[in-house]
Amino acid sequence: MERTNGEEILVYATLGPEGSNHDYVLRNRLRDTGGGARILYEPSAEKMLDRCVNGEATHLMICAAHPRAADVVAIAQYTHGILLTETFIAASEPLAILCRRGIERPRSIALHPATRRYTSLDGFDEIIDATSTVAAFDGVVQGQWDCALTQRRFAENSRVWMSRSVEAARDAWLVLSQGEYT
Repeated sequence: MERTNGEEILVYATLGPEGSNHDYVLRNRLRDTGGGARILYEPSAEKMLDRCVNGEATHLMICAAHPRAADVVAIAQYTHGILLTETFIAASEPLAILCRRGIERPRSIALHPATRRYTSLDGFDEIIDATSTVAAFDGVVQGQWDCALTQRRFAENSRVWMSRSVEAARDAWLVLSQGEYT
């Protein structure tokens, strides 16, 4: 555990990058509970768990809808003694299907697998799994695919247009930590 001026600092490992849905929910949760923490962003559930196992993080948070959530919870608890200490329901950031300007008929869309059922994907010939909703958006502006199911706030970027708005999902979120139940 980190200390500043003798006080313990909580360190959360979560899926990133900064600006991701995990970041959005964790920052809102910390604000709402009055807690402060340092946040470590990881590209995969396994790396996030490693941070907690190695003592670099005191807590980890993952969305229950994430495809790796069940494995993370089981491995954390039954292999490493990292306990499920909190669950909560939170709205995610509103999403949208954003497409690159100049694409007349979008054929490909990238998304994080946990968001696959949030809206109809009819009309797309190719569906690409991205590591995060942020990575899905980055691929659109880099020309890797035509559209992304990503944060609605990215619609402000002049290189994309909004094909469809998607309301914020309400998901269950899981927090695991070393030691006692809180």
